[in-house]
Amino acid sequence: MSAIICAAPGGQAADIVIFAASETFAQTARELILERRLENHIAVTEATGERTLKLALQFAREGSRVFISRGRNTKLIERHVSVPVINVPYLCEEIYSSFLAAGAPPERVAMVGFDRAYNIMKTFRRISGLDVQLIEPQSPGTVIKELREKLRPGTEALIGGFSVKRAISEIQDLGLRHIPLTVEPSNISLAIDSALNILASMDRKDEFLTTISTTINRISNAVMNFDVNGKLLFSNARADHMPQSVKKYLFTGEAAFYLDLDGRTPADSRTAPKKEQILHVGDDTYVAEYLPVIVNKRLKSIVVIVSSENSIQMAEKRLRLSQSKRGYTAKNHFHDMIGNSPVFQETIQLAKKYARSQSSVLITGETGTGKELFAQSIHNASSRCSEPFVAINCAALPQSLLESELFGYVKGAFTGASKEGKMGIFEMAHRGTVFLDEIGEMDLNVQAKLLRVLQEREVCRLGDDKIIPVDIRIISATNKDLEELVRQKLFREDLLYRLNVLELRLPPLRERTGDIPLLIKAYNGKQNHPVTFLPEAVRLLEAQPYPGNIRQLFNLLERTITLSDGDMIEASQLANILHLPFSSASPNCGSPDCGSKEPAFPDPASEASSSGCSVSSLDSAMDLCEKERILETLRKNRGRRKETAEQLNISPATLWRKMKKYDIF
Repeated sequence: MSAIICAAPGGQAADIVIFAASETFAQTARELILERRLENHIAVTEATGERTLKLALQFAREGSRVFISRGRNTKLIERHVSVPVINVPYLCEEIYSSFLAAGAPPERVAMVGFDRAYNIMKTFRRISGLDVQLIEPQSPGTVIKELREKLRPGTEALIGGFSVKRAISEIQDLGLRHIPLTVEPSNISLAIDSALNILASMDRKDEFLTTISTTINRISNAVMNFDVNGKLLFSNARADHMPQSVKKYLFTGEAAFYLDLDGRTPADSRTAPKKEQILHVGDDTYVAEYLPVIVNKRLKSIVVIVSSENSIQMAEKRLRLSQSKRGYTAKNHFHDMIGNSPVFQETIQLAKKYARSQSSVLITGETGTGKELFAQSIHNASSRCSEPFVAINCAALPQSLLESELFGYVKGAFTGASKEGKMGIFEMAHRGTVFLDEIGEMDLNVQAKLLRVLQEREVCRLGDDKIIPVDIRIISATNKDLEELVRQKLFREDLLYRLNVLELRLPPLRERTGDIPLLIKAYNGKQNHPVTFLPEAVRLLEAQPYPGNIRQLFNLLERTITLSDGDMIEASQLANILHLPFSSASPNCGSPDCGSKEPAFPDPASEASSSGCSVSSLDSAMDLCEKERILETLRKNRGRRKETAEQLNISPATLWRKMKKYDIF
């Protein structure tokens, strides 16, 4: 005898297990399962007696949900296991088929059965009138003893299950043949249908309960269910975090009415009335709503919904956010970052430490180093990850517009203001994170108002006198030297101290050139028609100064992939596409004079000198490179600014500002 379990996909326990007390039962069940293609949902195990109980307990622990068995096995499982059991009844037709299979005169055939099997054998003998011997042992353990004592002389065949088969194997001296109890396939099929119906009903119930639980746990109010004695039956996640000092006042005053009913509804009403009361606990105010649960005209429990004083304000915030076309979410995580260089990995580890804090973070680094990527990753690794992440570029908007975006405004605050007013990003980011990019471009007047937000954790909309408390974390970023701006009186020193509690410097690409092959591979993998950069081409790209860092690298790769005609990029081809000087002794080629080669990128300083410009600083060189890139992209797009901004991975407003800066019109 062996157990055969057909596990569901993924290795889970089978939903339905059939306990077969005979070989015929097991074989018929397996054939039906294969025929109906239910092998991933139904298992068959051959067992009887205590082995059945042991396996049933095991399968129940592993997740089986319905059992099918017959006779004594059914009674045993029902008595000790909480899993529903479908009984396969014994039929006279089955007993008759087993008798025919014996192929012996009635007086030489004996039937051995327990409980229900024995009863149907008695019915068969009475109806058929055949002189077949019937034996009902006290237990499977007494079968051998009782067979020796009760069998009629001359008996040739015994009809029964596994217990009879085991007994015959131990009393071979009697020369008995074992005839297994047959089972009608339709009988098992009906049991399988019943089990599947039970499963479907259980699935519907589980889905309903899961839907209710998920819904209740997602709402912002605390929801609790009490019995009429005040015992808590269920609570959602919000209620679990509600102070105990609030819970102990729930059934005071008029609300104590429910606990006096003792499971009865009021005499004057078939339904207990709904009630609402205001709870003042310390400095906080709560509104508690009581909803009676009536079953068969009797009060069974009470649902209590508790709302805090600012719940309306929070509902308004969620409504505004849902109606906004902008998605205030952080898409990037630390695992999205590409780079194995030590300096880059050290930066990531430091950022992960900052994510555990609630302090303000100042991210510094050159343009194109991934400051917003780090800001989003810090937010997603923090305790605020489920709340909004709102980013704004302080250089992309005029200062008057920036102020209204940050703080919001009320109806009629200024000419052109929306009739409905507008919520500022500090309100939108409540309990989340605000990312202020290019913070060094912020006007001094706006800086003063930002300082108050950081100090007081409250905002006031333009044109309003109402103070709104906010819980936000500020992450700011800049590619400028803020300390130098402080010395120039262009940035408030007290604001810098507030913003720069935790500083994160991002390394430029030239300090992590070993990551360039990984960046090339990552960018190339996202293309519809990826190409292969040969080693010399990769070394050529590694040798560049990249004043625009990763953004500049990706722009170069985009141009190369767009202009390439084949699937293989050679160094000479790359140099030609990008208009770079190139010789066979390319950078890092290993030739003796390789190290003396000039970088393949045009040197901005020399280029400026040749054109009559004097470049005195790295900033000037970077500006020149940026200007040339903008001009080149504009020419490529025939002056269309929208397409140009998209290819440069900047907003149209930023493009307009930079065109104005470089006098490009």
